[in-house]
Amino acid sequence: MASINMDSILAKAKAHMATDKRQNEIKQKASNAVLNGSASGNVHSIYEAAGKFISVLQSEIQSSGLSAGAMAAISQIDHGSAAPLGDGKYMIHIYFSGDSSRPSLDTAQYGGIDDIVLLFNNGVDHTMRPVHGMWHGHETWSRTVIPGAKFIESAIQNFMSNYASEYNVIDITANGINS
Repeated sequence: MASINMDSILAKAKAHMATDKRQNEIKQKASNAVLNGSASGNVHSIYEAAGKFISVLQSEIQSSGLSAGAMAAISQIDHGSAAPLGDGKYMIHIYFSGDSSRPSLDTAQYGGIDDIVLLFNNGVDHTMRPVHGMWHGHETWSRTVIPGAKFIESAIQNFMSNYASEYNVIDITANGINS
């Protein structure tokens, strides 16, 4: 009766897997799965992960208590192309693509606030003297304190708690937010 030498077979399989050619094939297939997802649908692409985060962020904005006008002003969110970082890791830039500047937020006069997304998220506490004037037909004073809605922080926490493992996301970094 013939016998099978499993140790020999395993040693040959390990040797084959350790070759440069095979390691490059493995890296290429893993990279392809990250960038394009898997044919079976059980591996999400980085673009699907970005889309899911954008969906979570938009949901957080909708539930943040901002006015309809404020939400409309920051509703355009998009992502760039995936950039390889090495070791099978990629980064994708997600950004608010609408016009986030407003003439009334002149950085020279209003403490460096020139981005309405950050204004709505972080809030503001001016040390300036309130300005008196007309706003939409009503006489009013400018606000010097605006509480932040913190929708970016909420979206990151929500995504990392509920979706990070499914989408193989290891970190989300947001620039410009006050935690």
